[in-house]
Amino acid sequence: MIKKVLKKDIPEFIQNPEFWNHPFLSITKHRLYAHYMNPNCDDDDIALLLAYLDNEIVGYMGVFIDIITIEGKHQKIGWLSTWWVHPKTKGTGIGRSILKTMYDTLDGRIGVSQFTPSAKRVYVKSGYFNSLKKSKGYKFVFRSNSNIILPLMNDKLKKIKPIFSLIDSLVNIPVNIKNSFHNFFIENKLKNVCIEYINIIDNELINFIHQHSKHHLSHKSPEFFQWLKAYHWVQESPLEKNAQHNKYEFSMGASRFNIYLLKVIVSNKLSGFIVLQRKNHLLKILFTYYNDNEQIMANLILAHAFKLKVKELICYDENINNEIKSSYKYLYRRSKVKESIISKTFGENNYSSYILNFGDGDCCFA
Repeated sequence: MIKKVLKKDIPEFIQNPEFWNHPFLSITKHRLYAHYMNPNCDDDDIALLLAYLDNEIVGYMGVFIDIITIEGKHQKIGWLSTWWVHPKTKGTGIGRSILKTMYDTLDGRIGVSQFTPSAKRVYVKSGYFNSLKKSKGYKFVFRSNSNIILPLMNDKLKKIKPIFSLIDSLVNIPVNIKNSFHNFFIENKLKNVCIEYINIIDNELINFIHQHSKHHLSHKSPEFFQWLKAYHWVQESPLEKNAQHNKYEFSMGASRFNIYLLKVIVSNKLSGFIVLQRKNHLLKILFTYYNDNEQIMANLILAHAFKLKVKELICYDENINNEIKSSYKYLYRRSKVKESIISKTFGENNYSSYILNFGDGDCCFA
């Protein structure tokens, strides 16, 4: 049996102790409540699917309701945000049943903005999807990060992660001094730049975002950005080791987490709007809207990376990436490709003219 959790059901679920006392979590309370506050989500829209076997939850799939624009027409879409089935159900077809139920519930209007290779094989086999334009970007590394990279390459190395952390600390002593000089020179270049850190989108900014998103697949509303700032799917957890992260297969907390909405003023004139996500060692550039001043935007982003002392930065804005590459204010870089897929139900076969932001889909939440 597969149960649908609609927006109107969420208050009841949040107050249901039996659901939260399950051996594993199908969603977190703060993520579920964020779905409830989603400005694009109506009462009868779905937020979560739960698969049961013998009255026991054995799988689930989350969905983020969004608005996209295809050929000038605004349409709802459900971006699949989590998909998990219990290992003991392998071969039963429960995973495929969950996907088909979500597809049918949303009349086929679904998309996926990030996925594992194994999930991609299932999506391709379903025949539901067309590919969106691949986003090409870079990961820039500013500090030694062997304690992050090596354990990801080999699980056995997790046991000696403290040793890698110590090595990183020693290597980063001269690197941090170098980065301090970089930051000093960058901040000098930003003397005529004023930043407003905001949580409310005013009319001036609404018009600016609209002017700079004409070819975007998803035209973001002011309510969306205000919701993104206020209702995080990932909660900052200073005592992260004491949190119940082992109960949930997806991201629920981080020792450091924040969303920054930057209104950029140059010579008393609105010149840009940037949305950043900081999660532990990583800074993501989720959305960028700006005039012909990518060098200023790149310097602002670099200044945040140095001030926040992150180790890595991911950006998919081509012009900003070109500026960061030419600055050589990083240790090394790696190219990245973000794949996204969208249902054939939308009737569009060629998405090459549509612009996707890094934060489109559910990527800005995790």
